[in-house]
Amino acid sequence: MKCKSPLHLAAVAVGLCLLGVIAYCLWVEPNQLVVRHVWIEDSSLAKVLKGKVVVHISDLHIDRLGRREQKALQVLDELKPDLIFLTGDYVQWNGDYETALHFLSKLRAKVGIWGVMGDYDYSQSRKSCLFCHEEGSGRSTRGHSVKFLRNSYDKVELPGGFIWIGGMDRESERPYSSDKKLLPNKMGGAAVILSHNPLAFDLLNEHQSVLMLSGDTHGGQIPLPSWLWRILGYEKTARYTQGLFENGRKKMFVSRGIGTSHIPIRLFRPPEVVVLHFREEENGK
Repeated sequence: MKCKSPLHLAAVAVGLCLLGVIAYCLWVEPNQLVVRHVWIEDSSLAKVLKGKVVVHISDLHIDRLGRREQKALQVLDELKPDLIFLTGDYVQWNGDYETALHFLSKLRAKVGIWGVMGDYDYSQSRKSCLFCHEEGSGRSTRGHSVKFLRNSYDKVELPGGFIWIGGMDRESERPYSSDKKLLPNKMGGAAVILSHNPLAFDLLNEHQSVLMLSGDTHGGQIPLPSWLWRILGYEKTARYTQGLFENGRKKMFVSRGIGTSHIPIRLFRPPEVVVLHFREEENGK
């Protein structure tokens, strides 16, 4: 029996490793939901939200209530959040809205749930109305407890003070509105702004103490250098892939999200439910 050459054996080994990586990216990591704890240093937010369980969820891209989605609901049930913030893309492109709405109906929070919509949610404009209104009417939906903010804001009173919650909404390729519409001119106090696309961070005043929560990038789903993301046309991913960003007084956290888009793979970018913690700034700002 003729022995295989070292080169042939090496090629087989590389092929098997490649198949293993592909299998991991397709079936293992996309279902390895993690709970990510993030600390935000902001004295205004800490005064109101310190000790509260604040959860950020993004990019479900849901087509069915599978293992990953059931795990997310289980995690939320265990966390017992006070506030939940949602940053868009609940459905697949032209996908099933009923499943996404069913998922939202299962969300519970002691204080409230606020959200914005993403571009995928507008892929069927008529069905997108179901997030806010009952089908065939202008009445607000009773199917879930999410308050969707469309270039508007909400003032929420809490024992430690009040917080402004703004939502920056974008339909398809329409430009974003300016941040002047999201928060009152004489704001004062703590502020959180929700935006699906993290590039909206550039529109906020760097001298204003505000936290933006975003998603959309999925953390890139796989690790690529920023210059390559730019060549591929993903400026948002090149600049704001994932994690915490700061510019002056403004801050932004970009979540890797829960689902995937385009290609259902993840590598070193596991899906996440984010828990935000707040503490005083060390310099006493």
